[in-house]
Amino acid sequence: MFVVLVRHAEPVAGGTDPGLSTTGQHRATTLAKILANTGITAIFTSNLRRTKETAKPLAILLSIAPVVIADDPLAAAAQIKAAGKRVLVVGHTNTVPAIIEALGGPANVVIQANEFDRLFVLQVPAHGAASLLTMHYGV
Repeated sequence: MFVVLVRHAEPVAGGTDPGLSTTGQHRATTLAKILANTGITAIFTSNLRRTKETAKPLAILLSIAPVVIADDPLAAAAQIKAAGKRVLVVGHTNTVPAIIEALGGPANVVIQANEFDRLFVLQVPAHGAASLLTMHYGV
């Protein structure tokens, strides 16, 4: 199984549940272009608007209805494992690293508050250790 994990794109400043800024909308569109032909079959987001808006261009392109992922990392990992072989997770600075670890990836992933361009691809084999590829994608 392959799990692509990203932090949400740049939000507008202020508010408790902000949507994406213009830059964030461009990044979300770029993400959709990058992942369009990767075989993604399931998309997970948090319940916050900025994650849903980050996933939206790809969800529309692939006709996939995003699902809200569990807050608990172990429950989230179970959801992901049940979802299919190629999954996108759009989360936050604190949830993406926790989900990577819960899926058997490294425990030392850190996403800084000003980082919106990190893209992680976690390969989770049926047997053996998971491997993580870390990249940057951008506007």
